[in-house]
Amino acid sequence: MIVTADFFRRTVMSTIAPQLPDREGLIGVLVSRTRKKNVLSPFFAKADGLLIVDPITHAIEFQKNDERTSGSICALILASGAKRLVCGFIAKPERDRLSELGIDIRLGSCASRVESLVRQFATLPTA
Repeated sequence: MIVTADFFRRTVMSTIAPQLPDREGLIGVLVSRTRKKNVLSPFFAKADGLLIVDPITHAIEFQKNDERTSGSICALILASGAKRLVCGFIAKPERDRLSELGIDIRLGSCASRVESLVRQFATLPTA
């Protein structure tokens, strides 16, 4: 059997290529950062950024909110691919816009640890 480069790429490389996480399973958390620690932000647009958490692998990714506007944080949330969001506060226009686009939004307590909020997502109150 002669193995071509195309055959190699389709068979061998596909088995060793890293599998990307299911973006729909990810949970976005609007956070403020203090001393390299992430806490749930009490603000929506003024949050320091969006923490993307994979609840299965516990992998995290921080995306900075440079512009600090409602439009920019909504765009950041949508671009992340996460379909679930935890925030400390969200105004009705942003809640309605994100909900219409398929984002499941829950409210969390800023006194709770981010890890706990992610773990308890299903029990958090809907925004």
